[in-house]
Amino acid sequence: MAKKPVKVKKQLAHKRTLGSVISFERRRTLEGWCFSAPWLIGFLIFTLVPLILSVRISFYITQLTDLYGFEGQSKWVGFENYMDIIQDPSVGEAMVNSFLNALWQVPIIVFFALFVAVLLKQKFPGRVYFRVIFFIPVILAGVIMSYLFNDGVGSISVFGSIVGSASGGFFGTLTQYIGNIMWSSSVEILIFLAALQSVPDILYEVVEIDGATAWESFWHVTLPYISPFVILNCVYALVDSFVKYDNPIMSMMQSMTETGTKYGMASALSWMYMLITLITILIFILLTRRWLR
Repeated sequence: MAKKPVKVKKQLAHKRTLGSVISFERRRTLEGWCFSAPWLIGFLIFTLVPLILSVRISFYITQLTDLYGFEGQSKWVGFENYMDIIQDPSVGEAMVNSFLNALWQVPIIVFFALFVAVLLKQKFPGRVYFRVIFFIPVILAGVIMSYLFNDGVGSISVFGSIVGSASGGFFGTLTQYIGNIMWSSSVEILIFLAALQSVPDILYEVVEIDGATAWESFWHVTLPYISPFVILNCVYALVDSFVKYDNPIMSMMQSMTETGTKYGMASALSWMYMLITLITILIFILLTRRWLR
């Protein structure tokens, strides 16, 4: 008779423990949703809703005052906007220029980012400050950086113009190109720096025992190990090149919306451009799969 209360106490203790575990898991889940809620709300309001509206607008000839109601002068035209984009020779020319810009920008940005990341990995006085300097463009808003590079207005553009006037124009253009590359390679530098720090030191010790030089260690150890990050940075730089403010297609879409009467064509062009970008990235990934370790 004396053992029954002990069993009852054990069962109650087990139930309390199970209940506390469940409540803890529920609390953690609730905390996770609370932390995710601001991003989810922002995604729904500022990304998903505009995407849905953009799809709908692409099938209309829409005026500026009719973007949300689709009343008044808005007119359903089906795929006419898409056909006009395909038949417009200026769109094809802008598309070719976009790919040509990406063709020379992406290798330079990736190479520059890898070179700077290798330097920043070394131990030297003030290394932290140099890392901050190269990461400043990511911290600053894109609008601020675009203003700095704005022709004739931005400080970097003005500085380049002054240098160009004093040197015949070459160094001014070179200054703007260097500033543009530094701005575009900040994220890539950070990714490469994290990749370089993830390479095990034992691999360098092994090749050093075999008598490998620093260049041989980089070529046969570092580069193969960080090859996935090279592909990642190439894709990131490619996408960044396609959506930059000075991209020919982006400039064309902006000029269409400035008139207030071609929102349908701008939306159709944006969706076609996104599809072409996705296909380009997919082809690039398929072609570079064999270089992944």
